[in-house]
Amino acid sequence: MRAVAVVLAGSLIAGCTVNSYRIPSGELARLAQVPPEARGQRVRVIQEIVASDVPAAPPVTRESEVVIAPQIEVSVGVHPRHHSGLGGVKIGGAGNDGKGAAIAFLVIAATAMVTAAVIEGSRFDGWAQLHPMHPVHLIGHDGSYTVVPLAWLDGEAAAWADTAVVRPSEGPWLSLERAPLSRQGLAYGMYGGTGSLRSADGNLAMGPAWTVQLGYFPTEQVGVFASVFFGWRSNNLGATLFESRYTAELQFLPVQLGPLHAGLYGGGGLAYRFEDAVKLSGNAVVSGNESSPALVGGAMFQLDINTRLALTARLGLAHAHGEQMHDAIIGLSVY
Repeated sequence: MRAVAVVLAGSLIAGCTVNSYRIPSGELARLAQVPPEARGQRVRVIQEIVASDVPAAPPVTRESEVVIAPQIEVSVGVHPRHHSGLGGVKIGGAGNDGKGAAIAFLVIAATAMVTAAVIEGSRFDGWAQLHPMHPVHLIGHDGSYTVVPLAWLDGEAAAWADTAVVRPSEGPWLSLERAPLSRQGLAYGMYGGTGSLRSADGNLAMGPAWTVQLGYFPTEQVGVFASVFFGWRSNNLGATLFESRYTAELQFLPVQLGPLHAGLYGGGGLAYRFEDAVKLSGNAVVSGNESSPALVGGAMFQLDINTRLALTARLGLAHAHGEQMHDAIIGLSVY
C-alpha cells in the first residue's frame, strides 16, 4: 500500500498546471449552436495539467475582424497527450508496529493530498470571455488535427472533435468566474479526527482516527470509493491498540444549500485489531489480535472551496469484532 502511495505522490508532484485550456465536448456542441459573433461571450474552459501537443496558431487581437467563412483543413499525425491525476492493504504486525506503519503511510498520503490540492485547486475551471475569432485547436478521434476560429465551429466539427484546446496567448482572454464544485471523475480524500476504539477486554475509549479514500464519482451525487481507516490508543495496560479497516464505500450527496452539501455513506470490508497486551479473565495477559468483517456508515457534510476542492466532515459508525464504534473526522476532498 505504501508503494502505491509513493507512486501516487510522485505522479502528482511531477504535474503542474499550464497556460492551456480544454473546452469540454458538451460545451463545444453548445457553442456550435450560438450565433458566431456571440460565441466568445461565455465559454466553459478547464485548465490542463499537461498541455496538449498542438502547434501554435497566429494570435488575434481585439481589433480582429469577425469573418464567418469556414475554411477547415484537417491534418494527421498530431496526437494529444492526456494526463490524469490521482491513485491504494493491509498493514499487519503487532499494535505498535501497525501504528508506526500507519503513521508512515499517512505522511505519504498527506504529501499526496497537499500536492493534489495545490495542483487541482490552482487550476481554473469555469467561464472565460474570448474573441469570436480566437483559434480553437481540434483533435479528432483518429488523431487528426485542425485549427479553426471559434466563430467557424459547426455541429459537424464539434462531433468530429475528441479534444478542443484554446490558449490565452492566442487572443484576448478574460476569466469570468469559476464553476461550482464538480465531483464527477476521480476523487481523493483524507480526513482526521477522533474515534472510539474497543479493546479485546471490552473497554471503549477514544483515540486518533484517520481515513484515506480514493474513488470515482460517475455522477455529481454518487461516488464509489476504496477506503482505509486507521485508529490507535493506549489500553488499560499502557500497551498499543491499533485498529485498521479496509472497506468499499458508496457515497450519496443529494442535498445542497448554496455551498453546503450533505448526504450519507455506507460500505463493508474487513477490520483488523492488533493489541500488544490485554488482561482477560483470570488475570492472564495476552495479545488481543483479531480480524473480522466490518460494516461502516454515517453522515457526511461538505463545504465548497472551489470547483475542485471541498472541506468534508464525516460522522460515522462502524461494526467490527462484534462491537460498535464511532468516529468524527474532518479533512479535504479533491475532485
